Amino acid sequence: MNNFLENPNDGSLRFSDVEVRLAEFLKTFDPEPYKVHPSLYYFEENIFGEIVASLRNCKLPKHFLSYKDVLREKLIEKLGFSTQDLILCTDGIVYAKRFFAVEALGEGAERRACGLDPAGLEAYKQKFFPNELHVEKTLELLPYLVEEVLNFRKITPIKFKKLFITSFINLVDIIVLAYTDISDPKVVRGLSLYLLREVFDRLMLFIASDILFHFSNADRKAIEFLSFFSVNESIDAHGNRYKANPILDESNHAWNITTIRSTLLQHKKAKQAVYDKKNALISIKTKLEGFKLDQQEYALQKAKINEQWSNIEAVINGIHKTLRKIQESEDEEVHFNEDGEEKVFPRKVLITRLFKKEDKLLSERTKCQKAIDEIELRIANKQKDIDIWEKKYAENQEILAAFEAKGHPMDKQYERIQRALAKTLASR
Repeated sequence: MNNFLENPNDGSLRFSDVEVRLAEFLKTFDPEPYKVHPSLYYFEENIFGEIVASLRNCKLPKHFLSYKDVLREKLIEKLGFSTQDLILCTDGIVYAKRFFAVEALGEGAERRACGLDPAGLEAYKQKFFPNELHVEKTLELLPYLVEEVLNFRKITPIKFKKLFITSFINLVDIIVLAYTDISDPKVVRGLSLYLLREVFDRLMLFIASDILFHFSNADRKAIEFLSFFSVNESIDAHGNRYKANPILDESNHAWNITTIRSTLLQHKKAKQAVYDKKNALISIKTKLEGFKLDQQEYALQKAKINEQWSNIEAVINGIHKTLRKIQESEDEEVHFNEDGEEKVFPRKVLITRLFKKEDKLLSERTKCQKAIDEIELRIANKQKDIDIWEKKYAENQEILAAFEAKGHPMDKQYERIQRALAKTLASR
């Protein structure tokens, strides 16, 4: 991979040139060292580092939504994968999972999880996936699967129905192979199916939510995707006719894009009202914190002036003590330490100097006291503001909590549509 391109950061790269170099690299690339199981390859993305850098710095053909689509297409060709197999490009890791078939024994429910004993599978789950680790890891990988494989911008609803089950199985297979020491394909698949049953509804609800989110934002592809599900026969852009395939909720009520759009619009407004309340609460808290910071600053100023007042008071007390000693003495000359130097002053002269110094200090003390009084008034006024805004914050917090606890009627309608769409997508 050295010198894949002389300047991979050159924004003028042509896709055709990058594609040729990519083909040259993959021609000699041996994937076998990265095989961690007969059905799974585990590539660190830095293996394709220069390729990725080059793909990111050239204009891709319109049918590729990102560099990952190019890399996936070329790896599918290199590995000889089919539509049942999975290439998943996550942050830093590229998984290449080959779907494998496993014979299931038994009838009906016995065929679930390849006919393996549920108690044994539960024991595996408890051993390898404590604290619902399999749920966490599945939901971590799900957004990549939705973006890259089950993306409504890339596939039709019919294609989705053909792909989603094998995609889910491959996804959970990856997790089972990554977090257990199980190598038997039948046990791997049995445990995957056992775990998938637990998370299946959440996976479908996530996909439904993603489609509805983009539909509510007038995404053209999302609108096209949902338009397929109609109470009437539909015809696609190629003239193909499809039977009615309505989105039915648990009450057997049929939803179409018109009723969905209306409900989502109202739901969006309801959500906006919640966001507005949260933002208002944040503004109140910010203002309250500002008042508290102001009060702290005033307290620091008061402490500093109090210290000045105390120092002045100490000097005044010292002068009073000296005057008492002079008045108690009958000496005409008095020894006095001024600015660290011992001096001799006539008695009356020293008394006059001390009285003048006292007057000056008293004036300074008065100024300090006035400043302290003003600051105390500011602190008191600021405390009034704090009390008012703390009350306002508590009231708004209570209103928001009650609003969220009660929920908006449109939340239930949205969830009804979400469940109905998830169920419709899952029907085969």
